[in-house]
Amino acid sequence: TKAPAKSKAAQTPGHCSLSKKEFGDRIKACLALEKYAVQRMSFKVEMDVSFFRSCFGGDHGVQITPEGKHSRLYDEETPVVVAELRNKEAGEVFGVSKIKNGNRYETVHLFRMSVILYPLKKTASVWIS
Repeated sequence: TKAPAKSKAAQTPGHCSLSKKEFGDRIKACLALEKYAVQRMSFKVEMDVSFFRSCFGGDHGVQITPEGKHSRLYDEETPVVVAELRNKEAGEVFGVSKIKNGNRYETVHLFRMSVILYPLKKTASVWIS
């Protein structure tokens, strides 16, 4: 008999109010083209350091500030941690279908994304351009 497959959401350590799929869906919604409205280009999530590190701290080339790409110097006591992702890194983290949207006339691609983590509050702000 075949063992049941584990879901990717169960494999991501830490806590986030959104699964990785829901996170990607929010990014895609920010890139939606609307006829008479400007889209909201940011959203907030509840997130802890473990989830942030497992999602953005891998070998995707994500620039993490304050100290550099792959350092583990930030923890729950750090006031602010920022992850900067360009199109390529965001595509590797969330999948290429989540970083573009559009209609039959025009396609919009993610240019840059910033995830600002506040470890003491266990919240994060995500900004899309």
